[in-house]
Amino acid sequence: MIDLSRELSGLSRVYEQLALRQSGVVLQFIGVHTGCGVSTCARAFARMMAPRSSRGIWLFDLDFYTNTHFQMFSSPKAQALYGALGPATAMAQEGQPLFWRIHPELVREDGRKAGDRYYMNMHRVGAHSLYVSHFRSDLLRPKQHVHLRPSKTYWEHVRTKADLTIIDAPVLHRSRGGLVTAVDADGVIIVAHPADPKAQIQKVQQQIEGRGGRCLGVIYNAVPRQGMDPVKQAAQ
Repeated sequence: MIDLSRELSGLSRVYEQLALRQSGVVLQFIGVHTGCGVSTCARAFARMMAPRSSRGIWLFDLDFYTNTHFQMFSSPKAQALYGALGPATAMAQEGQPLFWRIHPELVREDGRKAGDRYYMNMHRVGAHSLYVSHFRSDLLRPKQHVHLRPSKTYWEHVRTKADLTIIDAPVLHRSRGGLVTAVDADGVIIVAHPADPKAQIQKVQQQIEGRGGRCLGVIYNAVPRQGMDPVKQAAQ
């Protein structure tokens, strides 16, 4: 796995400035298009900040049906490097407002409703201060779907639990979910390739800011689609 700490040092300083003003920070990463390396950047930043954290770094994956980060940290190679994933821990308490909803709601044979919170868990990565989300899409029944919604209360609760929460959002042409969570984040980092037209980057920025989100800057990622080279330029 690549060490991107030098390339992400600019974003580290931005985070530290935000952390001075509040107890917990929520940042979101989103790409201009598929293949930008959004997950690579989000994961690298989470790993970089974990040793500095006392309360933990939470890495949320909004690609609920793929769980890229959970799958990566579950691999034998990753577990040899970082340790095995810990047991599932619920990410919300009973009755707590959530940013996701399962529709239609599942009713068990005994008549009890399956609460939305049971579909999403957090796992600790080895003995590190890094936790990765896992959405149990395998529990969804036919015709059930996941819907995202703004939830200021949920993210305020998360800020009391973790020093830094990182949201990895799919590109907008695949899902509009990143626009929903952006409004509750403290800032959004756009990931693009150096050759991407400026207008394409600005369009993503306008969509985010049009929904009330705040764009902090752009990471220009020079990673080839089939490679894993470092980020060329950190957040500006």
